[in-house]
Amino acid sequence: MFVLPLAERLIRRRLNSIGIASAYHPTPQGRLHYYEVQGEAKAPPLVILHGFGASASSYGRVLALLRRRVGRVLAPEAPAHGFSSSATARLTVDDAYAAISDFLASHVTEPAIVFGNSLGGAFALRYGLEHPERVRGLLLSSPAGALLDAQDFAALTGSFRVRSLGQARDLLDRLYHEPPWFNPLLAPDILRRFAVGPLRHCLESFRPEHMFTPDELAALRPPTLMLWGQSERLLPGASLEFFRRALPAHVRVEEPPDFGHCPYLDRPRAVADRIADFVDELR
Repeated sequence: MFVLPLAERLIRRRLNSIGIASAYHPTPQGRLHYYEVQGEAKAPPLVILHGFGASASSYGRVLALLRRRVGRVLAPEAPAHGFSSSATARLTVDDAYAAISDFLASHVTEPAIVFGNSLGGAFALRYGLEHPERVRGLLLSSPAGALLDAQDFAALTGSFRVRSLGQARDLLDRLYHEPPWFNPLLAPDILRRFAVGPLRHCLESFRPEHMFTPDELAALRPPTLMLWGQSERLLPGASLEFFRRALPAHVRVEEPPDFGHCPYLDRPRAVADRIADFVDELR
């Protein structure tokens, strides 16, 4: 029995029961599942982008907490993630970004605040560079995409090439500030998801050319806040150093002491509060 698919179904059922809708959007890269929150506040729309191998369902507690503090929220799932399908077993990172861009072009009709974690942070940053007129602000949580040397790049991508339950547990533990007791129960799902199929091919499609250059980042225009937890244990320290050097002076960087790589997993209230505060700043 696989635990993650069951957990995602239970989370979706719970979110639907409290008025958070879920639906699908067709793209050439696959049929994307997404959550939509009709928040109670008058604010710019908010988009939440998950990271590689994650899903929008993993933001369930954050979405529930945000309802009374922000306006409309959209949380799409990339192809082959969560409930989204992939049109091909040979999914690439470029395909995943193209699908998310297609979704945003169809569903967001005014400048939005875009939150992204890990690969979702890289997608948010890329979207802000390509479409600054569509972005009211960027909130990046441990974003991927820093220009790394060959050794750090190989170590980072190698972290996701799990070939045993022990490697899967290690990857899961590195996502947290305080790894939970149930990670060993999730390890078989991680091993299965990353071993073959679209996610494995997507991982193998990552190239150094996908990383941002200082010249690219110098052109970033939207108001931007980057969160980099002091318990970050997945991305190398060189990533933070690169972003500090390359991002424009208007970008703020905060280093919360109790945030790991995926703080929405074990610090959902703190993440929801920081998102809502950032939205308040940009109203």
